[in-house]
Order: sequence, then C-alpha cells, then structure tokens
Amino acid sequence: MPRLNTVLALNLVLMLLGATPAMAMAADPQVSTEVFVERGDNPTFELQQAPAVVYSTAPAIPPDTFLQIPMVVLLVAQLDELGHVSNVMVARSSGLREIDRAAFTAVDQWRFEPVVVEGVARHARVRVRMTFVPTTEAPPG
Repeated sequence: MPRLNTVLALNLVLMLLGATPAMAMAADPQVSTEVFVERGDNPTFELQQAPAVVYSTAPAIPPDTFLQIPMVVLLVAQLDELGHVSNVMVARSSGLREIDRAAFTAVDQWRFEPVVVEGVARHARVRVRMTFVPTTEAPPG
C-alpha cells in the first residue's frame, strides 16, 4: 500500500503542475513469451526443441502495477510425462515481485505436448521467457 500511496501522491503533484499523470497514461502491458530448451536442461536425453504449448493462460497483472520499462522474467518449468507443469521456479527475476508472481502463476497452469523419446513419455524441463512491455494510451480529453 505505501507504494500505491506514493504513486498517487506523485500523480497529484504532476496534476497540480499541469502535467498528465503517469497513471492516466498507463495501460496493461503487452506480454510476449518464448519457450525454449538449453543444452543440459534434460541431462538424460537431448531435446532439440521445446514441446508445443497446448494450453496457456495470460499472466494476471495487478491493476496497480505500473511499468515504465520492459521487464523480463525467466522461468524454468518441470513437465511430467503428460505435459503438465509439475514445478516452476524463477530462474531470473524481473526485479518486480508482482510481475514475477504473475508469470509464475500463469506458467504453472500451462500444458505442453508430452515429450516422447524413443517411444517413451519423459519428464522434461523447459524455459519460459516472458517479456512485459509497457504500453501507453492517449491521454483523455
């Protein structure tokens, strides 16, 4: 709550000075995702490319989260034999807990094509990079 109060106070000062408050220009950020594997992610077999995502949800970003610059979160997801995400961890934080949590919660619900190696479904590890880019709306009026 203190962060929200600070943002509101700063916007009030901007309004008094005749500037357009930043919150009035903020819109939901655009989110792009990239799913990939790196050498060594799956030590018992080599995966040439990440399995296809068959179900995904968009990250739910809290409405009071204000981005001024693009932010990137790198997650590592462990998949079971059916392609369900069984574990997620943040490998590289965006630096903003709300963004990390939104990305984590979204990927935890995703489903992938099962990874099959030599006819056997396997556990696998994939990486998900989510990039949150701030967008702006035209000021009202």
